[in-house]
Amino acid sequence: MEPETTQLLNKILNEPRPLSQSQKDAVLSKNRYVRIIAGAGAGKTETLTRKIVKLLLVDDMPPSAIVAFTFTEKAAQSMKSRIYERVKQMGGDEQCVRLGEMFIGTIHAYCFRLLEDHFSYGGYGSLDTNQEMAFLLRFGWNLHLTGGHSHSENCEIFMQNLNMVYAEMIPDAVLKQRAPDFFNSLKSYEHYLTDHKRLTFNRMIKLAVEHLQHKPDTLSHIQHLIVDEYQDINRAQEKLIQLIGKNGSIFIVGDPRQTIFQFRGSNAGCFDSFDTTNPDVETLSITENRRSAKSIVSISNRFADSFTKQHYDHLTAVRADAGGVYLGQFHSNISEAEWIANQIHRYVKEGKCSFGDIGILMRSVSTSGPVFIDVFRRRHIPFIVGGKVGLFRRSEIQAVGKLIAWLSAEGFFQKSPWDRKDVLRGDDLLNQALIDWRDAVPEIPLADNVVALLQEWKTATMTGHAYKHFTEMYYAILTLLGYNKLDPDNPEHAVIMANLGRFGELLTDFETANRLGGRKIHWETDMKNLTWFMNSFAMSSYEEQTSDDVREVDAVQLMTLHQSKGLEWDLVFLPAIVQGRFPSSRVGWHKTWLVPRELFDVVRYEGDMEAERKLMYVGLTRAKDLLVVSTFDTLNNRKKSTSEFLEQDLDIESIPGLRDSDSLPMLTLSPSGNTDDIQTFSAGELVTYGKCPYMYRLNAVWGYQPGLSEYLGYGTALHFCMRVAAEQMKEGYSAISAVAGAVDRHFFLPFADVDKTAKVKDEAKKRLIKFSKEHDDDMKRIREVETRIEYPMQNANVVGKVDVIMHDGEGIEIRDYKTSDQIVTDEESAMQVRLYARGLALLGEKIAHGSVAYLEDASIRNVEVKENDLRQAEKTAQDHIEGIKRREFKPCSGESCKKCNYGVICKWSK
Repeated sequence: MEPETTQLLNKILNEPRPLSQSQKDAVLSKNRYVRIIAGAGAGKTETLTRKIVKLLLVDDMPPSAIVAFTFTEKAAQSMKSRIYERVKQMGGDEQCVRLGEMFIGTIHAYCFRLLEDHFSYGGYGSLDTNQEMAFLLRFGWNLHLTGGHSHSENCEIFMQNLNMVYAEMIPDAVLKQRAPDFFNSLKSYEHYLTDHKRLTFNRMIKLAVEHLQHKPDTLSHIQHLIVDEYQDINRAQEKLIQLIGKNGSIFIVGDPRQTIFQFRGSNAGCFDSFDTTNPDVETLSITENRRSAKSIVSISNRFADSFTKQHYDHLTAVRADAGGVYLGQFHSNISEAEWIANQIHRYVKEGKCSFGDIGILMRSVSTSGPVFIDVFRRRHIPFIVGGKVGLFRRSEIQAVGKLIAWLSAEGFFQKSPWDRKDVLRGDDLLNQALIDWRDAVPEIPLADNVVALLQEWKTATMTGHAYKHFTEMYYAILTLLGYNKLDPDNPEHAVIMANLGRFGELLTDFETANRLGGRKIHWETDMKNLTWFMNSFAMSSYEEQTSDDVREVDAVQLMTLHQSKGLEWDLVFLPAIVQGRFPSSRVGWHKTWLVPRELFDVVRYEGDMEAERKLMYVGLTRAKDLLVVSTFDTLNNRKKSTSEFLEQDLDIESIPGLRDSDSLPMLTLSPSGNTDDIQTFSAGELVTYGKCPYMYRLNAVWGYQPGLSEYLGYGTALHFCMRVAAEQMKEGYSAISAVAGAVDRHFFLPFADVDKTAKVKDEAKKRLIKFSKEHDDDMKRIREVETRIEYPMQNANVVGKVDVIMHDGEGIEIRDYKTSDQIVTDEESAMQVRLYARGLALLGEKIAHGSVAYLEDASIRNVEVKENDLRQAEKTAQDHIEGIKRREFKPCSGESCKKCNYGVICKWSK
């Protein structure tokens, strides 16, 4: 090895801090198959980061040959940030240019990209879990679903079985023979998804596996596949990983002690069997814990010894300080919550930590969270609720939810998730909604005539002529409630506004499913069904707004233990460790299966005590400096016994105890440190911010929706048709025949009916053929279509898709297509082209020309792409990025207000 290379390798291994020997062994391993057992807080992200940096800078591996899977997008951003930072420091800016060609993200995101780029799914949209349930509630009536007492229960049971079958890869032939009714429902459901061009998360993986088995060389360029959190993958994902890595190396990292997602298919057996499915596997253990103080590491090790199926080496504390672990034993759940609130006030008042440095982790937020929410509200402790019931725990969401339910004559709202008979109906919904809104925003009085105004809103909505879509109806409610008087710069108001944006997403999820195929709004029917969607599913599935804007609010975080995976806090409280709550009383309960139980490992899905212990272990290991585990004696005046986790699995006599009248010792907590992760922005997002920063905040940060239209997707359809046509032309087709064929086969409007789609399709074909005739020479010059770019800019990444790259005598021409549903000015279009040009120039392309093609009228506008133009565009983009990071979201009222989708809820709109 050359001296310069040796010096660089030493820097990678030792800066900004030296790796442990086990971490170095992992980074330096040259084995094709490597399995890393990395305990909690062992620095696995840092190990993976340096492994990738070593591949890039020392082994000279092209970024496009590396794929890294993380469990969440947040983890991907963290890893990407570290890689960009190290590569820039050690290799210079020029080494960062091509890092965008490396994929770092979730398995689902990679599958969607794979299907889109290689297997003709470019015109498809994706459904997350909530959107899929809305879709299934609509189309499930035709699937002959069984197993529950109601349609919504039947749908949830079907989805549970569906996800299991996808995860376990149970063959169709077996299902057809052993579970024929379920098999028929499954095939019908997949037909509905295909007809409406929708992909669900688990089906993406199934399709990716099938296509790669048929065309195994599609990903032959991948030389290194790195997989984090491998203990949480399922059998289908395992098969996908083997197919992706068949021509290269596979490097996996995981900790079977933290396998906590078995109920949705995670299989620690994949981690354990990695050495039997792959030859000559090298297994390494990283046992150093860098996160937690000694006492926390010690109690975590002690608890891990209670596992009955797996035992691994104890973790070793790297930190020298002892920290603190305490056992709280309180009279009741109320006194427990009051005591914790007191300690939070003390620690924050003494400057030991901020509210955001504190986590309260629960087995179930729905059962243990309400008392904390009530106490924290009364004590004015800022908090954010996690878990799947978080959104509907907020008063502002209760208010708008009840008003939506009030619209339908059959509307209702469950007061308790456990008692479906305890509901509000009729005008009680209106009255309670107003009480909830006053509770959420007591400082902003409602209008004296608000009841009359809401009555008018209800009448206008249900007549069916006042509003074009759910979003317009929803924004009318917000206006009547005084939304425009909220102050987005007030942290408490910002949380409320963000959560109201999240509720708007719920409405869009439901409306999207119901309007696919061009179905018109039927307000009475739709509001009735929306009521059922909220009460039967949404209340237990929608979380609070989780955007960066809300996470960065200084607030205590109340969340489930499942949700806490991968996170850490200076001070952690684990309350309600009582029998029946943790471990859960529902452990091992039989679920309703539509597939014979012997066809899969049913215990993983129904839970056992080992799974509950692993969940407890995850909770213990989230704490950095101070951990308080607590229990109580009574609940609603009924005696509760201490959890067996404390009685049997921990030596509670050795843990310092605290009672109701005691105070938590005042310890010094380690500073959290500010991490400035690299954020990713699309060129379109930056253009939006330049148009109006407040509009950007409403849409990109808080999730407010623009509203559905039957023409939604028109631009996407034209772009996809032009992409297909360009690919056909490379095979010898003429531009006109290629365009005509692409439109005939692929033009699709998800929300237009058959007649409307046919009419618009015919018009689109005429316009694209006209464009092709008038610009035939340009069509023949096409080199690439929909080229992805990603490049660094000011501690951020700019990403986008270049519609067309064309050969030019002097270099290349970059062209962006625009359609009538894209409301942008010429200057905004030029900004986007110049940002694409800057990225391609950094990759060594010679940019000769830029242009914007307007497909509607076949016109083309040239864009100057000289060096000065690109520098100015880059400077403007940098200013926008800095503005977003500094949270500068001031409104830019003016001409853009006339075309803004959010004018009615913007106090500055003109």
